[in-house]
Amino acid sequence: QQDNFPEAIDYFQKALKIQPNHPVLNLHLANILKIEGLYSQAAEVLEKSLKANPNHASSINNLGTVYFAQGKIEDAIHYYQQAIAKDANYVDAFYNLGLAFSKQNKFSDAITTFNKIIELAPEHFASRFHIASLMMRQEKINEAIKSFLEIENSYPNHFETQTNLATCFLKKGLLNQAKEHYLKALELSPDDQQILFNLGVINMHQDNTDTAIQYYQRAEKLNPDNFAVQNNLGVAFLAKQHVGFALHHFQEALRLQPANAAIQHTIKVLSEHQHLLASPPEYVKELFDSYADHYEPHLLEALDYQVPTLLFDTILNLKKLAPTNQDILDLGCGTGLCGTPFKPYAKSLIGIDISEKMLEVAKQKQIYDELICEDFVNFLSAKNNCFDLMLAGDVLVYIGDLATIFKEIVAALRNQGLFIFNTEICEDKDFKMNQSGRFGHHKKYIEKLAEENHLNIIFYDTVITRQQNNEPVYGHLFVLEKVILQ
Repeated sequence: QQDNFPEAIDYFQKALKIQPNHPVLNLHLANILKIEGLYSQAAEVLEKSLKANPNHASSINNLGTVYFAQGKIEDAIHYYQQAIAKDANYVDAFYNLGLAFSKQNKFSDAITTFNKIIELAPEHFASRFHIASLMMRQEKINEAIKSFLEIENSYPNHFETQTNLATCFLKKGLLNQAKEHYLKALELSPDDQQILFNLGVINMHQDNTDTAIQYYQRAEKLNPDNFAVQNNLGVAFLAKQHVGFALHHFQEALRLQPANAAIQHTIKVLSEHQHLLASPPEYVKELFDSYADHYEPHLLEALDYQVPTLLFDTILNLKKLAPTNQDILDLGCGTGLCGTPFKPYAKSLIGIDISEKMLEVAKQKQIYDELICEDFVNFLSAKNNCFDLMLAGDVLVYIGDLATIFKEIVAALRNQGLFIFNTEICEDKDFKMNQSGRFGHHKKYIEKLAEENHLNIIFYDTVITRQQNNEPVYGHLFVLEKVILQ
């Protein structure tokens, strides 16, 4: 009881000299040896005890736990099943068996085992929780949510149930519900840095910049050496036009990653009192890496995202595309939402994005001939007359100054090649960062860049790109055509 294990071992060994085959004494000794990491000695004690007490189910079960602790899962399963054969109502052995199957990713066997426990002990909380968690691991999100909500009704203060519910709702793109459960989890654990950070990210997605800053600051107070927190605080303050605060947090981010060229550039620009010409690349990468697993459901279900459909319908109305005839580049392709409808018309379809995790999701669609993780300006600089069509769905919103990009796009397009893209709207200057951390652009600024780069505007419209806080978000939609120069 005092965690004085060496003396405990000594006394159990003395007791066993008096009653060497006593199964409970052997069981206690083996458990202490296991706690001390003396696995072979623990197994030896249990095996010796079982020779004298072959039907002692607890000793068989505990021998399984010794093997489990060593990562010998198949051996552990063998002994758990032997213990159950000795005692068909042995809940602990069933539970250990379920954990072993889970460890092997044998989801069906694990769920069957945990359900058996519920037959024996209907209120067995841990089994119900593991079943819900296994459903989540299998991406059966609706079933997992239903199970976790049932658990929540009985155990509203179970921290992991709240965080798992938040994760499930995130995967469905339901940010308000995810936020609700993160807030419940935060009540149970007010100093959980990951939850504070996640609440900051969710609020930034919802354009609640002030609230996001508050959560990031709470996370920073707990750990000022968290790079992502410092970087995101920099972007959030920048979106609020608080350049001094933004600069401070970018400098803190640089302290943590001194070789980070993107952060160095951001600090240089802000220190020289220049306007930031694009969202910091590290911020965009971090944003979409953390967004990847719930990006599509959030956009399509929660925000009624229209950009892929708008791009596709606009091109088809302008030009009769022949099947498998176009070399297409999908800039900032993300998970492949914009590329998917164009696939039947592509001779080649290349996707490029800065986020590795977004590209992992895109790869599963099997629509791209090539996926490249790189800043697309660098990629374009090595291309000349390569593409018939370029797509940029919700990409230019992370870049303010588009001058360099337009030059690279013109060079990479073939004659009469098309560039289709959307931007958010800015009315009072060429471009500016909004409180969302994204940029808006003035229509006349795009028109000027098109003229300078010999691009004809063959289509323009003001469109609703998505919903935000139940309000339509309007943006520019342009199609530009490369002019044949005489």
